Formats: sequence, structure tokens, C-alpha cells
Amino acid sequence: MQEFQKLYEKYNQYLYNFMLKLTNSNADLADELTQETFYQVYLSLPKYRGDSSVLTWICAIAKNVCRRYYKKNPATAEFEQIESAFMKDGEVTSMEERAEQKEIFSHAVQEIMGLKEKYRDVLIYRLFFDMSFHEIAEVMGIKENSAKVIYHRGKNMIRERMEGYGDEG
Repeated sequence: MQEFQKLYEKYNQYLYNFMLKLTNSNADLADELTQETFYQVYLSLPKYRGDSSVLTWICAIAKNVCRRYYKKNPATAEFEQIESAFMKDGEVTSMEERAEQKEIFSHAVQEIMGLKEKYRDVLIYRLFFDMSFHEIAEVMGIKENSAKVIYHRGKNMIRERMEGYGDEG
């Protein structure tokens, strides 16, 4: 129990900030998911093998807690907030343009979700949660330069997959 208490004290604030990014600054949800993550950490502590840093292991649990939450609550306002941030409200002038942008955004998200895990995760962390490459590297247990390379390769994959999408020519 003392070991868990040390983990909680050391990583609680970091994990809460991480969850704030994953929940688009929804403090109540971030707090709820942080607590759920630490509950899962407590249950999983005997299984921790040390294959990765403790922080990477905790963030992986947090990512899974967050995924489960969004899977159970797919129509959350947070997704709409993230979507509207990417839609750049005010730049789209007509309902038709807004619908087209929403369709393109939805297709892009589907393409991102179809990538291999490392590309998908880096793109999600960078694009949706505005994490720095340093933060992404820390969470994923990779080097910062690797995070940059994975991001740019993933972005190019999406760009190639999206070529011509939405052109009704």
C-alpha cells in the first residue's frame, strides 16, 4: 500500500494534467478518469513487470481508461468540442460548407484510427490533445525525435489516404 501511495503522490498531478488534455480540459471528467486510472493502477500493481518506465505504464493504463470511457459514451460533448476546434468555427460560412468540413473531418478521424497503433497514438496526442513531442515521447516511452518522425510519417500517410477525398470531379 505504501508503494501505491508513493506512486499516487508522485504522478497524481502529472496524470491529472494528462487527463485534462485527453478530455479537452473537462476538469470534472479528468478528475474522474484520473481516479479510475489510479484504481486500475492499484489493481494492476502486482502485475507490473518493469518492461517500461512507471510513468509510461501508468499513461498506458490512463489511455485505456479514457478509451473505455469514450467507447461507453461515444456522443460526449468533448468530441464535439474537439471537432469544432478543428473545424475552425467562423471560417466556414454556409451550412453546406460546414457539412462538407464535418464529413472530411470524420473521414480523417477514421483514417487516423485505421493506422498502426504507434502512428495513431502519436497523431491523436499531437493533433487532438496538443501534446508536445517531448510529452508524447515521455508517455510512449520513446525518444523525442522518434515521436517527431512517427508524427510526420503518420501525417503523410493520412495525406496520401485523403488525396482526392471530397472532390466530386
